[in-house]
Amino acid sequence: MALNDDLRKCRIVVRDPGNGETIADTIVLTHNQETGEVEIEADGFPMAEGATFSALLFSKAGLFETLGTVGKKNEGQIVLALYEGSDKDDRQAVRYQVSITGTVDLITRGEEKLHNEFEITVQNMSSIGLLIQAPESCIQEGDVIHFIALTKGQRIAITAQANRVEHVGYGKEKIGCVVQLVNLA
Repeated sequence: MALNDDLRKCRIVVRDPGNGETIADTIVLTHNQETGEVEIEADGFPMAEGATFSALLFSKAGLFETLGTVGKKNEGQIVLALYEGSDKDDRQAVRYQVSITGTVDLITRGEEKLHNEFEITVQNMSSIGLLIQAPESCIQEGDVIHFIALTKGQRIAITAQANRVEHVGYGKEKIGCVVQLVNLA
């Protein structure tokens, strides 16, 4: 993904790079593709002008991590200047704590396609992976799962491969997944 891709209406999670705290979880209102600047709602945005932040963008091209600088407030909106950033592919990718509920509608296990609908919760995610919580025994290591979630009014379809399954009790398991495809509607 590049900053000249259209980011309007994409979800953006802004974080404080020092402590990892989420500052804003919102939608990009405007995007200047020439400068890489985006605007989001300014209500309750606590960072001062000139402060540096990290962000995760849910764009049509996939998940994208970047750094940026807080700009000026402008009529209820605040400008965020985004740096070029990258689609990270290493294990050091920043993980963002989220709570997104979705419904699995398809599991591919080897050559077999299983149409077994159940609810999952995405607990954290990076540009390359996510950690989900699912009912026990629904997902096995190596399964490719497809699920749909609705967050901040945006529909997200994610395809990911389970590479680690951990039993956590109470009929639940945590599954570490490698993201294969993210589509925004």
